[in-house]
Amino acid sequence: MNHLSFKFIILSLLLTTLVGCGGQGIQDGTTSSPATASEVSFCSTSTSYSPGVAVSGTAKFLRRGANIGTSSGIVTSVKIGAVISTPLPIKYAEIRVLLNGATVQCGTTNSIGELRALDGTTPLFLPNSAGSYTIEVNSRANFIFPSTGKPASATLSVAVKEDTYSNTLYKLSGTYTSLGFGNGSNSPLNLVAQANENVSAKIEGGAFNIYNDWVTAFEYLTSTSNTASLDVSCLSPRLDIFWKKGFNPAAYISGADINSAISFYLRDNNELYLSGGISDNVTTADTDQWDDSVILHEMGHHIENMCGRMDSPGGSHNANARIDPRLAWSEGWGDFMGGHMVRNNTAKINPNLVSSLPNGEWLFYSDTSGYYDGSGTDNSASLILIRLSSLGASSAHDPVDASSYPGESHTREASIARGLFKGVNTCATNCGGGVGFDKYWTALGTTSGGMGLATSPFSSSAKFFAKVYTANSSAFSASMTTIMTNDEALQMAGSTSFTVMVTVSSTGLSSATNAWPGYARKLTTAGSCTQNLLQPRAPNATYGRRNDQRYSNHFFTFRKADLSGVTQIRLVPDSSCSVDLDLLILNPTYDYPEEYCTHYDSFNRCDANSKYTTLDSDIALLSRGSTNSEAITITGLTSSYYLLNVRGFSATPQTIPSNSACVYKLTDQTGRTLCPSSY
Repeated sequence: MNHLSFKFIILSLLLTTLVGCGGQGIQDGTTSSPATASEVSFCSTSTSYSPGVAVSGTAKFLRRGANIGTSSGIVTSVKIGAVISTPLPIKYAEIRVLLNGATVQCGTTNSIGELRALDGTTPLFLPNSAGSYTIEVNSRANFIFPSTGKPASATLSVAVKEDTYSNTLYKLSGTYTSLGFGNGSNSPLNLVAQANENVSAKIEGGAFNIYNDWVTAFEYLTSTSNTASLDVSCLSPRLDIFWKKGFNPAAYISGADINSAISFYLRDNNELYLSGGISDNVTTADTDQWDDSVILHEMGHHIENMCGRMDSPGGSHNANARIDPRLAWSEGWGDFMGGHMVRNNTAKINPNLVSSLPNGEWLFYSDTSGYYDGSGTDNSASLILIRLSSLGASSAHDPVDASSYPGESHTREASIARGLFKGVNTCATNCGGGVGFDKYWTALGTTSGGMGLATSPFSSSAKFFAKVYTANSSAFSASMTTIMTNDEALQMAGSTSFTVMVTVSSTGLSSATNAWPGYARKLTTAGSCTQNLLQPRAPNATYGRRNDQRYSNHFFTFRKADLSGVTQIRLVPDSSCSVDLDLLILNPTYDYPEEYCTHYDSFNRCDANSKYTTLDSDIALLSRGSTNSEAITITGLTSSYYLLNVRGFSATPQTIPSNSACVYKLTDQTGRTLCPSSY
């Protein structure tokens, strides 16, 4: 299994692209849609019994722990191990009390798993009469968190269900024998969800571990110590999670390989699907119910979707390749959340971890398969282990050279994850950027200039870090600057790292050029700017023949109404340009129109159809002449934001020289220079 292979985000209900968190993707998949049963209604009625019998008891779950492999004080593997000995509380979960099949009371568990009334505080009361009551604790919550220190409250609304057909919740059920009011002591009811399939066939502990990960993330994000006084009510919409022991959710997707386990997030429906194994195999297969990093990665997509904007185009990706900046950002954010939440909530998520980790530090995004049963049978494997505190140049994933390739990491997901992680966490080495998580929350969101605003289209890590800096420049300590510019090649647009002196053939003079304008900075007619330097490269060898979006493309965003007096956008190159430059205007929700060879002839030439020359749902307008001087009339465009793509094209991309360089500028029809503004 390659890095992050088969950990998928699905981008719409009728899937046009199935996106893996690396490795590969499946095109043109569609979800299956058999008849479904309705989910049982939430138990939300509190009945007053006076006098009544106060229930005592708890609801908890067991989970499997992690076995940590080390060498010379460095973690080399993370694998799933035996079931831990001490159960963890099931918090804020729905309680239903039945007598002879009829519901007589509703309640919720509290923050330590105790059985309580719907307010989570007062006792859970039963009728005065003696009897055997059935008490169920369901894998569902609808609990309002107090708005202390916040402008609004947030509701924990989540359900973990077996499948999309039955919509069956997981539950713990026990009998509470009441002696009635005033008739002596009633024994407490202590419920425990099991983590061993040999003890309980459904492994309810796995479902409640998934539930607990979202509850833990919710608690973290609603805490004023993490998000200050910022609004987190965007977390309130319902999240549905589907997981089943031994079941691969690839079965929901037409054309998917059911022998390769996948996990994904369906953003249009707020649905998360997690691998439970393959063909009832949980002992050796790739399962995710204990992989908290994977669970929280997918939940990170939900947070991005609900509280910012998720405009990732999907598509296959690999941590050692330069990819679409929107995709790299979204996956990098997910990897970061998968590691950051475990690090900062270890006692709530997997308390046995700390004692096995060097310096007690969780620094990883981890994915596993199988488990060690604790008695000699070891079917565990460490599939993915990204060290989020490592230096880019020495990392096993996205090993970037920050000095030679500035800005490259804005198209690399693992590098983005490391930059985010090191910015807000302190570690024994390489961390301590000094940025508070609240600065991240502001930059992600839809207020105060956040990246989720409708006026800030086309997400990327370059834009995100610029938003963090703009909101509070003091958040960028010297350590954070070092992390971004020396460790991870995450230099921000406008950095002097991108200023190159080039001899312009039309003048014979050496002139400053901008080697990377940043992704999707807005074009403006105001001010002045240097010329741009495009340095096309051959397709990334790690990633097949896909177009290099960092080096062979420049991207600018614009809206027609913001470019006063502009009727035409022109690409004006210097005569020294050795690669064909083209101009395309991409639609707001574009998938990058790949141009790479699917077939080569005996002379190493691409097939004739490798160059797009027509408009489609991705390309609004284009100019692809035989010369490098291109022009597009924009008067017919709508009021939407578009992306202007300056592209270096070659019919034989594998043969593009490594020293290719094209100096150009953008102008309007009058020759007025168009320059990128700040994010």
